[in-house]
Amino acid sequence: MTGELGDDCVIVIGYGEVGRAFGDHIERAGRRVAYVDPVAENVAPNATLLRDVPWEVPDRTLILGAIPSAAARDVAVNLAAIRNEFLYVDLSSSPPALMKECAGILEEAGRSFVDGAIMGSVDLAGAHAPIILSGPASQKAASDLAALGFDAKSLQGSQAGDACGLKLLRTLMTKGIEVLAIECFAAATAMGLGSEIRENLTDVCARPFPDLLDAMVRSHVVHATRRKHEVEAAIAQASTLGLEVSVTRAVLSVYSRTEERIALERPNLPMTTDEAVSWLANGMR
Repeated sequence: MTGELGDDCVIVIGYGEVGRAFGDHIERAGRRVAYVDPVAENVAPNATLLRDVPWEVPDRTLILGAIPSAAARDVAVNLAAIRNEFLYVDLSSSPPALMKECAGILEEAGRSFVDGAIMGSVDLAGAHAPIILSGPASQKAASDLAALGFDAKSLQGSQAGDACGLKLLRTLMTKGIEVLAIECFAAATAMGLGSEIRENLTDVCARPFPDLLDAMVRSHVVHATRRKHEVEAAIAQASTLGLEVSVTRAVLSVYSRTEERIALERPNLPMTTDEAVSWLANGMR
């Protein structure tokens, strides 16, 4: 099997959307790709597809795991049985604890494991979506992936699980925004203001997004009461349109909680962003 794969071959475990996008990108970079997927369907005629992980691979083979989180541990166990040296990058977006477990399985076998988190949407950006890597071998993985044209970055001094932990922090933000966009656009469409709200939101991009978020958090403690009333009015407007905006109702509860704490604790204002985050986090425990 080693000879069949060849020294220039990259193994991609998983023939789903991510696996195919990454495999196509690798082939355009001039390297061969062998996919591993026991249940793959509609396989391209020229694709090299293996149903199981091979027992032998060329030394220093790069293996990418484009797999669901539920398969991460089993794949790690199977890879630990490979006889040769390789570098495995798990792209499964798994919880940090699972990534640490998988790292332990491979490290016990003397193999290199890297936790890789794809930031952004492969559906939109394809293989150009940024990849964050963590673990002792993450710098080597970043170098190997960059040589193939990927946008890969290593977290310095990191351990397995850090990259996925960072992605799940990002999820707290992006998936919440996603659902709020649904609620906002649904209401805007019902009011005949779909294009107008999109144009109106362009000022959100006037400054770097993290700076905007810092300003929002700092001013939240100062303006919670006024903003709470604004959110109440927005919910009432959506209700007149027959829309249930459950995420915005949850937003209202946060403003109400902040308002109550301000009345009880009388915090010193204004606060820095770090001070505001610390004070607000205490109310979340």
